[in-house]
Amino acid sequence: MARTQSRLPFLLLVGAGVVVVTSLQERAPVSATTDINSGLDEPCPLTIPDACAPSVAAQQAGRNVLNSASVCRDVGYLCTEVDSTGSQHILRWPESTGRLRIRVPLPSGVSSTRALELQSAAVRGIQYWQRRPFELLIDARPTSSEPADITITWGVGLSGSQLGITRFRLSQERGEFIFEVQGIALAIHSPGTRSYPLPPEQVLLTAAHEMGHALGLPHSDSERDVMYPTNTARSLSNRDFRTLDALYRLPIGVEIRNDL
Repeated sequence: MARTQSRLPFLLLVGAGVVVVTSLQERAPVSATTDINSGLDEPCPLTIPDACAPSVAAQQAGRNVLNSASVCRDVGYLCTEVDSTGSQHILRWPESTGRLRIRVPLPSGVSSTRALELQSAAVRGIQYWQRRPFELLIDARPTSSEPADITITWGVGLSGSQLGITRFRLSQERGEFIFEVQGIALAIHSPGTRSYPLPPEQVLLTAAHEMGHALGLPHSDSERDVMYPTNTARSLSNRDFRTLDALYRLPIGVEIRNDL
Protein backbone atom coordinates (compact mmCIF):
# COMPACT_ATOMS: atom_id res chain seq x y z
CA MET A 1 0.00 0.00 0.00
CA ALA A 2 1.20 3.48 -0.78
CA ARG A 3 2.02 6.33 1.46
CA THR A 4 -0.88 8.59 2.15
CA GLN A 5 -1.59 12.00 0.73
CA SER A 6 -3.17 15.07 2.33
CA ARG A 7 -5.88 13.36 4.37
CA LEU A 8 -3.23 12.56 7.00
CA PRO A 9 -1.20 15.78 6.84
CA PHE A 10 1.46 14.72 9.34
CA LEU A 11 2.76 12.19 6.81
CA LEU A 12 4.69 13.27 3.73
CA LEU A 13 4.23 11.82 0.28
CA VAL A 14 7.68 11.06 -1.10
CA GLY A 15 8.49 9.75 -4.57
CA ALA A 16 5.36 7.91 -5.64
CA GLY A 17 6.26 5.13 -8.07
CA VAL A 18 4.43 3.23 -10.78
CA VAL A 19 1.18 1.45 -9.91
CA VAL A 20 1.33 -2.10 -11.21
CA VAL A 21 -0.39 -5.45 -10.88
CA THR A 22 2.25 -8.02 -11.74
CA SER A 23 1.08 -11.32 -13.21
CA LEU A 24 3.55 -14.18 -12.92
CA GLN A 25 2.02 -15.81 -15.97
CA GLU A 26 -0.37 -14.49 -18.59
CA ARG A 27 -3.95 -14.00 -17.49
CA ALA A 28 -5.03 -17.59 -16.93
CA PRO A 29 -4.10 -18.94 -14.50
CA VAL A 30 -3.66 -15.78 -12.49
CA SER A 31 -0.94 -15.50 -9.90
CA ALA A 32 -0.44 -11.91 -8.95
CA THR A 33 0.72 -9.31 -6.52
CA THR A 34 -1.38 -6.28 -5.74
CA ASP A 35 0.25 -3.31 -4.13
CA ILE A 36 0.32 0.45 -4.26
CA ASN A 37 3.02 2.66 -5.76
CA SER A 38 5.48 -0.16 -6.28
CA GLY A 39 8.16 -0.05 -8.92
CA LEU A 40 8.34 -2.52 -11.76
CA ASP A 41 10.00 -5.87 -10.99
CA GLU A 42 10.02 -5.36 -7.24
CA PRO A 43 11.79 -8.12 -5.28
CA CYS A 44 9.70 -10.55 -3.29
CA PRO A 45 8.99 -9.32 0.26
CA LEU A 46 10.78 -11.49 2.80
CA THR A 47 7.65 -11.43 4.95
CA ILE A 48 5.75 -13.78 2.62
CA PRO A 49 8.37 -15.88 0.77
CA ASP A 50 6.03 -18.80 0.09
CA ALA A 51 3.84 -16.52 -2.00
CA CYS A 52 6.70 -15.91 -4.44
CA ALA A 53 7.13 -19.49 -5.52
CA PRO A 54 6.06 -20.25 -9.10
CA SER A 55 2.34 -20.85 -9.35
CA VAL A 56 0.89 -24.19 -10.28
CA ALA A 57 -0.27 -24.01 -13.86
CA ALA A 58 -4.00 -24.40 -14.24
CA GLN A 59 -5.47 -26.16 -17.24
CA GLN A 60 -8.31 -24.22 -18.78
CA ALA A 61 -11.41 -26.24 -19.51
CA GLY A 62 -12.50 -23.94 -22.33
CA ARG A 63 -12.56 -20.17 -22.22
CA ASN A 64 -15.21 -18.40 -20.18
CA VAL A 65 -15.25 -14.89 -21.61
CA LEU A 66 -17.72 -12.02 -21.28
CA ASN A 67 -18.00 -8.86 -23.31
CA SER A 68 -17.23 -5.74 -21.29
CA ALA A 69 -20.12 -3.92 -22.96
CA SER A 70 -22.57 -6.32 -21.32
CA VAL A 71 -20.83 -6.45 -17.94
CA CYS A 72 -19.26 -3.09 -17.15
CA ARG A 73 -22.37 -1.11 -16.31
CA ASP A 74 -23.03 0.21 -12.82
CA VAL A 75 -20.20 -1.89 -11.39
CA GLY A 76 -18.21 0.86 -9.68
CA TYR A 77 -14.52 0.53 -10.53
CA LEU A 78 -14.65 -3.21 -11.26
CA CYS A 79 -13.67 -2.74 -14.91
CA THR A 80 -10.80 -0.29 -14.49
CA GLU A 81 -8.29 -2.94 -15.56
CA VAL A 82 -10.37 -3.76 -18.63
CA ASP A 83 -10.28 -0.10 -19.58
CA SER A 84 -6.49 0.10 -19.24
CA THR A 85 -5.34 -3.32 -20.50
CA GLY A 86 -8.28 -4.68 -22.49
CA SER A 87 -9.10 -7.63 -20.24
CA GLN A 88 -9.15 -8.96 -16.70
CA HIS A 89 -10.15 -12.06 -14.79
CA ILE A 90 -12.70 -12.12 -12.01
CA LEU A 91 -10.81 -13.05 -8.87
CA ARG A 92 -12.92 -13.87 -5.86
CA TRP A 93 -13.79 -16.50 -3.31
CA PRO A 94 -16.55 -19.01 -4.19
CA GLU A 95 -20.05 -18.41 -2.84
CA SER A 96 -19.72 -21.51 -0.68
CA THR A 97 -16.95 -19.87 1.36
CA GLY A 98 -19.35 -18.65 4.06
CA ARG A 99 -16.65 -17.35 6.37
CA LEU A 100 -12.97 -16.46 6.23
CA ARG A 101 -10.52 -17.05 9.05
CA ILE A 102 -7.92 -14.32 9.28
CA ARG A 103 -4.85 -14.53 11.49
CA VAL A 104 -3.49 -11.19 12.75
CA PRO A 105 -0.45 -11.80 14.96
CA LEU A 106 1.35 -9.17 16.99
CA PRO A 107 4.21 -7.49 15.12
CA SER A 108 7.66 -8.15 16.52
CA GLY A 109 10.56 -5.77 17.01
CA VAL A 110 8.46 -3.03 18.61
CA SER A 111 7.32 -2.32 22.15
CA SER A 112 4.41 -4.33 23.51
CA THR A 113 2.25 -1.20 23.61
CA ARG A 114 2.93 -0.33 19.99
CA ALA A 115 2.50 -3.95 18.91
CA LEU A 116 -0.99 -4.00 20.42
CA GLU A 117 -1.82 -0.65 18.77
CA LEU A 118 -0.77 -1.89 15.33
CA GLN A 119 -2.53 -5.22 15.73
CA SER A 120 -5.73 -3.48 16.83
CA ALA A 121 -5.50 -1.06 13.89
CA ALA A 122 -5.11 -3.93 11.41
CA VAL A 123 -8.06 -5.78 12.93
CA ARG A 124 -10.27 -2.69 12.68
CA GLY A 125 -9.28 -2.14 9.06
CA ILE A 126 -10.12 -5.72 8.16
CA GLN A 127 -13.44 -5.49 10.00
CA TYR A 128 -14.60 -2.78 7.60
CA TRP A 129 -15.42 -5.71 5.30
CA GLN A 130 -17.32 -7.73 7.90
CA ARG A 131 -20.16 -9.69 6.24
CA ARG A 132 -19.38 -8.11 2.88
CA PRO A 133 -19.88 -10.73 1.66
CA PHE A 134 -18.53 -13.17 4.28
CA GLU A 135 -18.32 -13.45 8.01
CA LEU A 136 -14.76 -12.66 9.04
CA LEU A 137 -13.35 -14.62 11.97
CA ILE A 138 -10.28 -12.70 13.13
CA ASP A 139 -7.79 -14.53 15.31
CA ALA A 140 -5.51 -12.12 17.18
CA ARG A 141 -4.42 -14.48 19.95
CA PRO A 142 -0.67 -14.28 20.62
CA THR A 143 -0.07 -18.03 20.64
CA SER A 144 -2.74 -19.21 18.23
CA SER A 145 -1.89 -22.10 15.90
CA GLU A 146 -5.32 -22.43 14.31
CA PRO A 147 -5.36 -22.68 10.50
CA ALA A 148 -6.33 -19.53 8.62
CA ASP A 149 -7.47 -18.63 5.13
CA ILE A 150 -5.51 -15.36 5.27
CA THR A 151 -2.49 -14.60 7.43
CA ILE A 152 -1.11 -11.13 8.08
CA THR A 153 2.64 -10.71 8.37
CA TRP A 154 4.54 -7.62 9.43
CA GLY A 155 7.70 -6.00 8.12
CA VAL A 156 9.85 -3.02 8.98
CA GLY A 157 9.27 -1.84 5.44
CA LEU A 158 8.38 -3.40 2.13
CA SER A 159 10.19 -2.79 -1.13
CA GLY A 160 9.94 0.57 -2.84
CA SER A 161 7.26 2.80 -1.34
CA GLN A 162 4.89 0.00 -0.36
CA LEU A 163 2.96 0.04 2.89
CA GLY A 164 1.14 -3.20 2.15
CA ILE A 165 1.12 -6.02 -0.33
CA THR A 166 -1.28 -8.87 -1.09
CA ARG A 167 -0.40 -12.00 -3.05
CA PHE A 168 -3.06 -14.27 -4.45
CA ARG A 169 -3.53 -17.06 -6.96
CA LEU A 170 -6.37 -18.29 -9.13
CA SER A 171 -5.93 -21.85 -10.31
CA GLN A 172 -8.16 -24.57 -11.68
CA GLU A 173 -8.55 -28.14 -10.48
CA ARG A 174 -10.91 -30.67 -12.02
CA GLY A 175 -12.82 -27.91 -13.75
CA GLU A 176 -13.24 -25.87 -10.55
CA PHE A 177 -11.58 -22.51 -9.98
CA ILE A 178 -9.67 -22.14 -6.73
CA PHE A 179 -8.88 -18.68 -5.35
CA GLU A 180 -6.39 -18.40 -2.53
CA VAL A 181 -4.64 -15.54 -0.78
CA GLN A 182 -1.03 -16.46 -0.25
CA GLY A 183 -0.27 -13.65 2.14
CA ILE A 184 -0.84 -10.05 3.19
CA ALA A 185 2.16 -8.08 4.45
CA LEU A 186 1.85 -4.78 6.30
CA ALA A 187 4.69 -2.35 6.98
CA ILE A 188 5.23 -0.97 10.46
CA HIS A 189 7.60 1.83 9.45
CA SER A 190 7.56 4.38 6.68
CA PRO A 191 9.16 3.03 3.48
CA GLY A 192 12.91 3.46 3.29
CA THR A 193 13.47 4.26 6.97
CA ARG A 194 13.14 2.67 10.37
CA SER A 195 13.08 6.01 12.13
CA TYR A 196 9.54 6.95 11.14
CA PRO A 197 6.95 4.58 12.65
CA LEU A 198 3.63 4.46 10.86
CA PRO A 199 0.70 5.76 12.90
CA PRO A 200 -2.09 3.27 13.65
CA GLU A 201 -4.50 5.24 11.42
CA GLN A 202 -2.28 4.54 8.42
CA VAL A 203 -1.98 0.85 9.28
CA LEU A 204 -5.78 0.66 9.63
CA LEU A 205 -6.34 2.09 6.15
CA THR A 206 -3.61 -0.07 4.66
CA ALA A 207 -5.16 -3.20 6.18
CA ALA A 208 -8.58 -2.19 4.84
CA HIS A 209 -7.12 -1.67 1.36
CA GLU A 210 -5.22 -4.97 1.32
CA MET A 211 -8.24 -6.86 2.64
CA GLY A 212 -10.19 -5.45 -0.30
CA HIS A 213 -7.60 -7.01 -2.61
CA ALA A 214 -7.84 -10.25 -0.64
CA LEU A 215 -11.56 -10.33 -1.43
CA GLY A 216 -10.75 -9.83 -5.12
CA LEU A 217 -11.16 -6.10 -5.66
CA PRO A 218 -8.96 -4.20 -8.14
CA HIS A 219 -7.71 -0.66 -7.66
CA SER A 220 -10.19 2.20 -7.84
CA ASP A 221 -9.89 5.28 -10.03
CA SER A 222 -11.28 7.65 -7.38
CA GLU A 223 -9.41 8.94 -4.33
CA ARG A 224 -12.64 8.77 -2.32
CA ASP A 225 -12.49 4.96 -2.33
CA VAL A 226 -10.35 2.93 0.05
CA MET A 227 -9.16 0.92 -2.98
CA TYR A 228 -7.58 3.96 -4.63
CA PRO A 229 -3.85 3.30 -5.32
CA THR A 230 -2.73 5.91 -2.79
CA ASN A 231 -4.59 5.88 0.45
CA THR A 232 -6.54 9.13 0.59
CA ALA A 233 -9.85 7.77 1.91
CA ARG A 234 -10.82 7.73 5.57
CA SER A 235 -13.07 4.67 5.33
CA LEU A 236 -14.82 2.48 2.80
CA SER A 237 -17.13 4.26 0.39
CA ASN A 238 -20.49 3.23 -1.00
CA ARG A 239 -18.66 2.74 -4.29
CA ASP A 240 -16.31 0.24 -2.63
CA PHE A 241 -19.31 -1.77 -1.49
CA ARG A 242 -21.08 -1.45 -4.85
CA THR A 243 -17.99 -2.72 -6.65
CA LEU A 244 -17.71 -5.67 -4.27
CA ASP A 245 -21.37 -6.54 -4.83
CA ALA A 246 -20.82 -6.42 -8.59
CA LEU A 247 -17.72 -8.60 -8.27
CA TYR A 248 -19.61 -11.34 -6.45
CA ARG A 249 -22.40 -11.38 -9.02
CA LEU A 250 -19.96 -12.56 -11.69
CA PRO A 251 -18.61 -16.10 -12.06
CA ILE A 252 -15.23 -16.79 -10.52
CA GLY A 253 -12.47 -17.01 -13.11
CA VAL A 254 -14.46 -15.45 -15.94
CA GLU A 255 -12.50 -13.15 -18.24
CA ILE A 256 -13.92 -9.75 -19.19
CA ARG A 257 -12.70 -8.39 -22.52
CA ASN A 258 -13.44 -5.26 -24.49
CA ASP A 259 -12.44 -6.60 -27.92
CA LEU A 260 -15.37 -8.98 -28.47
